[in-house]
Amino acid sequence: MGRLTSGQKGICGWRGRILKVDLSQGKTWDEELPREYREGYTGGAGINARLLYDLMRGNPYADPLAPENPLIFGCGPLVGTPFPCASRFTVTGKSPLTGIFGDSNAGGWFPARLKQVGYDHLIIQGKAERPKALLIERGKAPVIIDAADLWGLDIYETDRRIHAQYGDCETARIGPAGENLVRYASILSGTKRVSTNGRTGMGCLMGSKNLKAIIVKGTGTVPIARKKEFENLAKRYREIWGKSAWVPLKRDYGTLILLSQIAESVRIKNEQEPMTPEQFEKYDLEYYKQQYKTGTTACYRCPSACTQKWEIREGTYKGDRGDKLEYGHLMHLGPLLGIFDFSSMLHLAHLSNSLGMDCIQFGFNVATAMECFQRGILGTEDTGGMQLNWGDDRVVERLMRQVSKREGFGDVLAENTPGMTSRIGPDAAAYGFHAKGQAFTYNCNYGLPMNLASSVATRGGDHLKGHPFPAIIGHREMLEKIFGKDMPEEIINHTSPVAKGRVVWWQENYKMIIDSLGICFLPVVNATVWSTPLILTGEMGEMYQAVTGQDPSGLFVAAERAYQVEKCFNALLGMNRKDDIRKETMRGGKDLIEEPGMLEEYYHYRGCSKDGLPTRKRLQEIGLSDVADDLARNKKLAEQECPTIAELLQYSSDVTG
Repeated sequence: MGRLTSGQKGICGWRGRILKVDLSQGKTWDEELPREYREGYTGGAGINARLLYDLMRGNPYADPLAPENPLIFGCGPLVGTPFPCASRFTVTGKSPLTGIFGDSNAGGWFPARLKQVGYDHLIIQGKAERPKALLIERGKAPVIIDAADLWGLDIYETDRRIHAQYGDCETARIGPAGENLVRYASILSGTKRVSTNGRTGMGCLMGSKNLKAIIVKGTGTVPIARKKEFENLAKRYREIWGKSAWVPLKRDYGTLILLSQIAESVRIKNEQEPMTPEQFEKYDLEYYKQQYKTGTTACYRCPSACTQKWEIREGTYKGDRGDKLEYGHLMHLGPLLGIFDFSSMLHLAHLSNSLGMDCIQFGFNVATAMECFQRGILGTEDTGGMQLNWGDDRVVERLMRQVSKREGFGDVLAENTPGMTSRIGPDAAAYGFHAKGQAFTYNCNYGLPMNLASSVATRGGDHLKGHPFPAIIGHREMLEKIFGKDMPEEIINHTSPVAKGRVVWWQENYKMIIDSLGICFLPVVNATVWSTPLILTGEMGEMYQAVTGQDPSGLFVAAERAYQVEKCFNALLGMNRKDDIRKETMRGGKDLIEEPGMLEEYYHYRGCSKDGLPTRKRLQEIGLSDVADDLARNKKLAEQECPTIAELLQYSSDVTG
């Protein structure tokens, strides 16, 4: 059992340590974080991707719930420092939901404490015979402890019990959904600010290991290479991200404001029909603010404080209160299900958090079942006597509780989209919308950049791996800096397919840099869209250099390398072009993903063949010859030519490296 150390000497930003845990053997030990990982993949999500690939490359087809599938936590070099909004971490593993690459990003205080007590990454393998928790305490060797008394408790009661025993600490834990292996179970962390690793079923993976919680106790400092430069940058961005015009809006409404921003594209009742103005008024945010909101919480070192606290003061759910509410809750437990009542939606949102499940996937699964019931594909004989009528919040609550225990019809809804529809029957498939098995967050028929991004995302139906916001809102200045002033005019038109592939490629790498450094996406986007400066790779390179002292010129290529590793992991599993097209989304309309400027342009920029397979040339260009050899042995490598990254960005005025 290894002793907690302060990390490798001379390293700044990173702590230089990985904590490894074998639950089958009951052992923990420290290993150094290799230099080639730090410099080649930056941190956080990037290093996580390479760790997963290396650990699974010999057996990529292993069952996601098998003991050898690792559960990997990763924090970037800015996390745990005084830099504002650098409070994000990524959890990675082979997804129990999709069976391919999986990860999920979250914020709060947990990642800062993990970095401060001495670890950049945490790798958990094996499976405990009985419920366990992992205790990481500053100055002491990490230990695996009994958690039988916590098993069966919800997310909030688990945290209360741990605090009663261990005092001030931060925890990452699962609820009943994770314990019962719901495919889209979440990991929730934090007390001061609750955060959710919601997508791809990382809570299910944690539950498969009989690991109830990870407890981090203690504080510390993360060494900084260029202190004066770092302090100046931290002050600058604290002012930008704390005093800009968009900040009051985020404090007032958090991500709920997205419903107003995309109202014209919102579709309800499993996306059968557009939301009417009268229905939209039911979710008036000023009414929410006056009647339900009680405050906000903030992630570590965040000057924005956008997470909503609320309480229901009257009616059926009087006394309900919560501290984690996002657009995902509002949309997928509200209009998508035909529910147009704040108190009902808030009640369901808090219940989904308490039980520990992804509200987006749950909402789409229930919406699919409701449409099947509407169309006579399902009957009460299939649902245990329940009538699955639109807008019935009591039925949705009953289903949510059944799902968390895998009881009754809830056992069907606990699967991924194609798994669920296959159990309902062949006629159900047309109403289960997904990409690679995972439901997607937004209606993608309105915005073609998001259509493409959600289709090609390595973790399945997605809204954040490559969020192409400059092409969605037509941010000409940003796009010109990336692609030059001679870019096609249609690139800024979100209804045109022209030149969307290049935007999605660049944004995937851009978001990888953000997730690898450990910065929150929201302040970066909001500052870039609504104020100054434009925060591109050059600006993030300044942050990286100030904290690590390392040359930032290779930051974009490091992001390309990390994203290619994710794509290559999927290629080993047989993913190709057929999987980069969303399933059952158009209701008889035409999906424009095959139009010029969409999928094939994306493959051109990503360095893939027209079949969607990685090419040897691109992998060798970025130093992944060993990965190319793996793909070649498995006949998953393309030998076609592709442009170099320098050629693709020859007109860029952004500092990309």
